[in-house]
Amino acid sequence: MLYIWYLSILLSVLSLAIMLLLIVRRVLHERWGTAGADQRRLLLTALIAFTENRDREALKAALLAVPARVAIDAGFEFISLLRGEEHDELLSAFNECGLPALVGIQLEKGNGAERIHAAEMLAALRSENAVEGLLSALDRDRSREVRIAVAIALCDVDALPPLVITLRKIGAAGQRSRRLIELFRRFPPKRFDELEDYAGRQDAVPFVRAAAIDALARGGSFQFGEFFACAAGDPSAEVAAAALRALGLTGHANAPAILVKAMENEGWDVRASAADAAGRLGLSELAAPLAQLMGDEAWTVRYAAANALRSFGQPGEQVLRGIAASEVSRRQRTASLILAEGPAA
Repeated sequence: MLYIWYLSILLSVLSLAIMLLLIVRRVLHERWGTAGADQRRLLLTALIAFTENRDREALKAALLAVPARVAIDAGFEFISLLRGEEHDELLSAFNECGLPALVGIQLEKGNGAERIHAAEMLAALRSENAVEGLLSALDRDRSREVRIAVAIALCDVDALPPLVITLRKIGAAGQRSRRLIELFRRFPPKRFDELEDYAGRQDAVPFVRAAAIDALARGGSFQFGEFFACAAGDPSAEVAAAALRALGLTGHANAPAILVKAMENEGWDVRASAADAAGRLGLSELAAPLAQLMGDEAWTVRYAAANALRSFGQPGEQVLRGIAASEVSRRQRTASLILAEGPAA
């Protein structure tokens, strides 16, 4: 019994100690948060004053008076609001004040989120050693998400290594990240040939190939129409669907025949993309195969087909009304639903 009594006392003391520790932790956290907010406010005031008086010594003193994290966060946020001469002057001031060195340290030693933020900041600062630091991080950083962020930053400063090398450094596991879409969309037009070459590689990851096709469609306009037409028959459903979506944006002389064939594909995403492309291109002559797709087993395909018919205006609406008035079926329910949504926007 005495043993139980001592144990209960010990547990009570331990619980009180933990409670006190949590209280102290919360108080310190609130004080640090308040101090950080005050430091941030003072630095932003100094940044605003710099845009008016161009006093670099005062700005340097303000930057050095706050922790590096506060200087980096507030500086990046403020510089994104500026354009033209003020933007360039502030960049020069940051470089003279040694901010890139602080960012470089964060890129090497910060946590994952801090390293991603540092990569973005280095690209914005465009300092002399920015490219060197970013290339080093692309080679050595342990996080694939950080390596992708570094690749995006290198693309922004026009220093990205060849695409094949970049993807190898990002690693196979990182080649399913949706941030690759952002990377490809930032590719300059002069490097679109790299995207086209990679999108055509049968040994590449289908997701990466599809992302490259998406970027080409958004940035390359009509010049890749023939490539998209060929890729629409790719064995990979993911790649074929991306090519069909691209055709919906760029068009092609043989688009009707390509889309009709794709509407019979085994992949539901391919059939849905074909229907969507027909609607985008206004191919009202495809009303019959689209009406057939409204009986598809996949809801996404049925809806895409019905929406495409609705986009044709009065002729498509007549087809939908005829289906809606027929016997109850998948096609009839889909037509009724799309008509209830009203005319296409």
